[in-house]
Order: sequence, then C-alpha cells, then structure tokens
Amino acid sequence: MSYWKAFAKKYPSVPFLRVDGGSIFVNGVAEAPVLNRWTLEGTYRCGLDALNLSAWDLPVWQEMADLTAAGQIPKEFLDVPLVSANVTAKLPNFPRLQRYVIKEHSIASGNRVRIGVTGLLYDPQERISRSEFEIRDPQAAVRQVMEEIRDKTDYRVVLTDMDIGKAMSLAIVVPGIDLLLVAHNYEVASEPQQVGDTLVVIPVNEGRMFSEVRMNFGPAAGRAQLVTRFVPLDRTVPDDPEMGELVRKAQAEMEDLRKGKSLH
Repeated sequence: MSYWKAFAKKYPSVPFLRVDGGSIFVNGVAEAPVLNRWTLEGTYRCGLDALNLSAWDLPVWQEMADLTAAGQIPKEFLDVPLVSANVTAKLPNFPRLQRYVIKEHSIASGNRVRIGVTGLLYDPQERISRSEFEIRDPQAAVRQVMEEIRDKTDYRVVLTDMDIGKAMSLAIVVPGIDLLLVAHNYEVASEPQQVGDTLVVIPVNEGRMFSEVRMNFGPAAGRAQLVTRFVPLDRTVPDDPEMGELVRKAQAEMEDLRKGKSLH
C-alpha cells in the first residue's frame, strides 16, 4: 500500500492498476481460518482492480462466503473484484464473479486507454466440484473473452494460476493477450518473457516482491512500450500505517491462538 501511495504522490497524473493472479489464502494448516480471515480483510482494504479466482483460493472463498452469511465476517469484505473467464459459481452465496473488468484511464497525450482484465482458473485434475461450479476449458473461455473485448479495449491482461508451460502455449494459440500474469507459486524471480505479442510475467510468491509493468503509450492509445521490474518489499518500502496496524492485530490473534494450544 505504501509503495502505491508513494507512486501516486510522485506521479499524480499517471494512472495505475493493481492486479493479483490469486492464490492469496492458506490451506492445510490449523491456523488457516484465522490467517485467511485477516488476509481477506487486507485484500479488501488494498483496493485491487482485479483478482484472479485460482483453484487454490476457491474453497476458501466458499468458506468466507459461508462465514459472511452466518454474520461472522463483514459482508463488505467480499466486495473484491474477482475475475474469471472460465468459472461460474452455482452456489447462491459465492462472492460475485465477473468474466472481466475494463478500466479506462487518461494518458499524458490527452487520449484515453482502455485496459481489459480477465482471469483463468486451472484445474486439470478436476478437484473442484462440478456440481457447485461450472468450469470451462481455459483456452476456449479466454479466447471467447478476448474476442468479446477486442473492440472495447486497447490493452488486454490475463491473470492465471496455470504453470508456465501451459501459459506459454496459451500465449501462442490465443490472439489478443498483451500481458499474461502467471501466479503459480514460483519461489525464484524469473525475468518476463515475450511470447509473440504477449508479455508473460511471473511474480514471486509469498509477497516478498511484486512485479511492476510500466506501459508507455505514444500519441495514440495503441501498442505500448513496456518496462518491467521487480520491486522488493523490504525495508526500503516503508510500512503503511493502516495495513501495519492490521498486521499487528493479526499477529496478536495468532499469538493468542498458539498460546491457547500450548496450554492443552
């Protein structure tokens, strides 16, 4: 948050989008319910422009929706821009899913640029219940979305949790994708790769750094020149007071939980 605020202060006339490829929650540990509740609140307060619904996160979103319905979590915490080109929830209380979002911003030339963002969930082993969710073939689904938004957008972004090999293939066979963000739990920083007209960006996991893509547009809102870099979230990036307080509260609750366990 503090980096985004500093960027907005330094470049007040430069618009930016905050997107996330998903896999934000924790699974398989006793502390998961507490950690995920705080992660949900932090994600809500970050004000993302788009968040991919990943296979890893889907069951937790379902759990968070159930807790919200039971009045245990504020309803507004589910008001995040979840996007997915290939998933439709059949459950009545699942968080709202959008096939895509389109953001329009003014650029320095005085023109406006329209950026479309969609997401793809990858579940080749079909671990997700097909009776509760309709999950379409990722390639066919994103191709349909690209065709649908082609004339509505100048730049198109796809967020996905599929592995890098599948993502590369997707970039080759589906036209119209300008930026493909692959959130597949990679621990080592990898340089972005250009595959045809598509830039493939692979963020580092666990929030240690984020990937920044700067788009420099010419006089018209056409093809952009891209500059990419990793921004380490270390001591050079000061803590945001509001998010810092949220983290302190989460840490305190986790510590109480651990102490409670140690007494048994």
